Amino acid sequence: MKTPGVANRTLIVVALSVALVLAGCGASPTTSGGSGPTAATSASTSPTATPSPQESPSPVASTTPQPSPQLPEGFTCADASGGSEQAGSNVVAVRVGQHDGYDRLVIEFSGPIPGYKVQRRTGTTFTESPRDQAVTLSGTNGVLIVLHPILNWTSYSGPFAFKPDYPVLREARQVENFEGYQQWALGIQGTPCLRVTTLTSPSRLVVDVAATQ
Repeated sequence: MKTPGVANRTLIVVALSVALVLAGCGASPTTSGGSGPTAATSASTSPTATPSPQESPSPVASTTPQPSPQLPEGFTCADASGGSEQAGSNVVAVRVGQHDGYDRLVIEFSGPIPGYKVQRRTGTTFTESPRDQAVTLSGTNGVLIVLHPILNWTSYSGPFAFKPDYPVLREARQVENFEGYQQWALGIQGTPCLRVTTLTSPSRLVVDVAATQ
């Protein structure tokens, strides 16, 4: 006859055996799947399209303004007058000459310089007095010299016309010698500008003419 202690031990052994069998037949262990290395994808940024450079417009050629012709010292593009209407005189000589940058006409008197007017004219057509006849001189524009009073109209016996064809002064002609007036017309190449002076010993009226084109 078995004792109660032996029976209890037998039951415990049987229970442990059953537990071991059940443990061996249990579910397969779960395989721990290691997480694979994450493929590191470098997000490469697409290059920004660089805009094509704009074509610069060709520079416009600037025209350098040409300086206006320089007149010699003392010249002005204006009429001139002077002398004395009270002091009569006679013309004794007329001369023309060429200088650097201008041409010259000189009228010489026997006494004080009479009243004079030196006037610029458009064109080269003048009126001869007292015949009232038109005469055209060489050049493109003119100058008219008026003298008054001339005491003796027969005092001048020199040339009454000059045609030197200088660069500025192309022609000079007496167009009046009547009733105390004497006039000289000048044919000028270009637009005349004047420098009018007087000299003494002997008395002279000096008309220098330069021109702009």
